[in-house]
Amino acid sequence: MNETRDTDDTATADHGGPLDPRDAARLLEQTRREARRKFNLSSPLLSVLGAAVVLMAFGAVWLSVRGQHPYKGPTAAGLLVMYGILVCWIGVVVSFRRRATAGVSGRSIRQERAYGAAVVTALVAVSVFQGVLKQDGVSLAIVYGIYPATAQLIALGAVGAAIAAGREEWPGFGAGIAVALVAAGSAFAGPRGVWLSDGVGCCVVVAGYAAVQAWLLRAPR
Repeated sequence: MNETRDTDDTATADHGGPLDPRDAARLLEQTRREARRKFNLSSPLLSVLGAAVVLMAFGAVWLSVRGQHPYKGPTAAGLLVMYGILVCWIGVVVSFRRRATAGVSGRSIRQERAYGAAVVTALVAVSVFQGVLKQDGVSLAIVYGIYPATAQLIALGAVGAAIAAGREEWPGFGAGIAVALVAAGSAFAGPRGVWLSDGVGCCVVVAGYAAVQAWLLRAPR
């Protein structure tokens, strides 16, 4: 009799009975891991694309300034190419993230919006200070060369590293720190060379990050 009753109870739980809180927690965690796994499947490819984007964007500006004597700053054509590439890249990233986070709401979405606000604030602050430098009569080599190429990447690298640390995503943390260091070192290349140095250096960093992502996906769990 007891055996028959236990079997019936199990069948009831399997067919619409009340779900144990522990089972619900395990199911939720499994769902989160599966969503994260699906998101990461395309991350290495997205990062490789990002490495190419960085190289092309900074390379376009470098081509527009490498022959300037004295230095005047990126040409309109160079900036148009750079921003065109970056806008397309941002569109790809936004589209990817919307698909990856479809159906997700609550705390995760609020965090994503807060992270985005932090990044935008950092970039706006850097641009405002660039205007201050120009108003104070600082040389064009600094205002349109070393400063924007260096300060923006340091800000993005530092903010990105902080965001990754908050998520305990340590490869991303290392990549953010590396980008900031590349920017700081590239400043010594001068107003013309800084663009090429940043482009090559950041391309290597992002490509390395993609390799780490791919390795982690293949590593035994």
